[in-house]
Amino acid sequence: MKVFKMNDFDWVCAVSEEQAKEFYEQFIDRNEIEEDFEGEVSLTETMWIPIDDLPVEELKKQQEMKMFYGEMHTKKTFHWVIENENIKEPCIISSTEW
Repeated sequence: MKVFKMNDFDWVCAVSEEQAKEFYEQFIDRNEIEEDFEGEVSLTETMWIPIDDLPVEELKKQQEMKMFYGEMHTKKTFHWVIENENIKEPCIISSTEW
């Protein structure tokens, strides 16, 4: 799986660029997708996830944390999230709009 930055606020996890765009069409018109699409990003880039979503062994590790909307979050790489959430189908993996 790869991650594609669709615009300023959504990242889609998919096998290919075309699959990411096809998946994202259920949310935004294809013309907008083509206009705003930024491309594939490195799986080493990070995103914030709630610490409640972490396995117990991860909670024992030192990590950067930050409070968002009354909930503690930590940074994890896209690769970590894909592996640990066993993502096999296209999905919005990260969004600033949540």
